[in-house]
Amino acid sequence: MDQFEFEVLNFIEKWHLIKRDQKILVAVSGGKDSMALLNILINLKTELGIELFVANLDHGLRKKGPAEEARMIEDFCQERSVPFFHEKRDVRDFMKKKRGLSIESAAREVRYGFLRDVKSAVEADLIAIGHNRDDLVENILLRLARGTGMKGVIGLRPFSGDLIRPLLFSDMQRIIDYVTINRVTFMEDQSNSEDDFERNYVRLRVIPDLKKMNPALNEAIWRFFENIYDGYELIHAKVEVILNQFELVDDVHFIESSKLISVEKAVVLEMAREIVADLSSDSYPPSRERVIAFYNLLISTKGRWTIEFRKDVKASRIGKYVFFHVGELVMRGLEEKAIEFLPFACSYEKWQITLEQLSKEPREEFKKLDGAFYSVCSANRVVLPMRLRTLNEGDTVIPFGMKRKKKAVDVLSEKGLKGFSSKILVLENASGEILWIPGVITSELCRVGPSSLDIVAFCLERR
Repeated sequence: MDQFEFEVLNFIEKWHLIKRDQKILVAVSGGKDSMALLNILINLKTELGIELFVANLDHGLRKKGPAEEARMIEDFCQERSVPFFHEKRDVRDFMKKKRGLSIESAAREVRYGFLRDVKSAVEADLIAIGHNRDDLVENILLRLARGTGMKGVIGLRPFSGDLIRPLLFSDMQRIIDYVTINRVTFMEDQSNSEDDFERNYVRLRVIPDLKKMNPALNEAIWRFFENIYDGYELIHAKVEVILNQFELVDDVHFIESSKLISVEKAVVLEMAREIVADLSSDSYPPSRERVIAFYNLLISTKGRWTIEFRKDVKASRIGKYVFFHVGELVMRGLEEKAIEFLPFACSYEKWQITLEQLSKEPREEFKKLDGAFYSVCSANRVVLPMRLRTLNEGDTVIPFGMKRKKKAVDVLSEKGLKGFSSKILVLENASGEILWIPGVITSELCRVGPSSLDIVAFCLERR
């Protein structure tokens, strides 16, 4: 086994990048790094116990080169019995459909879209990318220049979701030495010799100047990366806990503000960066100033506010909830359901509503009565047909325990649900009386009295 291949194997094992019997799709452009990666994984295939596939994309940005690269890669794969997939996709056409992207960002989205299409088609487990330590240095410098958080600094890491980078520990020069010694065929990507793109400007202009100050620049930035990675892993574990508590409805992410206020500031800031980057068309995080402004509003006593992070990505607080959304906060109404007979059951997104007629005798489940998620009503008030419909602005209800009607929207406001009116249902009987607002309150009309012979149970629960 070649010494460099042995080091790649050690790196794969150290970071637990690959498991036996996995299918690996190798992304190959035809350049030195991706061809080296392909050759190494072919040579380690038996040792790792893996099955390989290769994918190559023509981005439609260069007239000369892509066809020749594809033929070279295909020949290389055929000689080694590795399945090869090639396609041409138009990046500029993609940019017309999704405005606001730089050509580099658009090319990246198109490329990873293609790779995941192939991955799905061949049922691969992972996508192997030929990024090396030079790429990592460029990436960190670029993101620092633009302004970034911890996640941005470690954007290129040994593994990220279904992506693995087995060469990330190695400088490009070692890869060049490997392909030269082992006579691995490759072709130069002409765009790497131009400084039209920001990344190539950093590669060809900025890094050479920095290496005059510190010839060991790559090693220094790798140590910086490892230190930041350790800290990020600690914070990110807590960020994941918060993100898992968010609800997602109509592309709007929301959570109770108290769940954010109760955690460390650094965790909330990183959480905001991640959500905003995910919602942004170019996947860039917001500035630190915007994130700090968000945090200050979050811990303030203001009950309602909106802040714009970047490119129409906003956060809003309404009552006790914080929403992250693109554009204005608009939540679509819910479908009306007719109730012709009992028992009745229906589902709305993650929730299920059931209505069931019961005897008046005490039952074990009556201990769950809370008036919001589980309630009972005197059967003589349940006049069929009934309906579940979205709450209207003029709706009124007599809250349980009260004698007078109140506007339903005022009840929502008191419960911290003012912004949810289009997502709130009411249960209305044939007489037009609101008996129950699921998840909010039961009407006084539902009170079970001595003359009530039977009752109807209302239940709202997560599926």
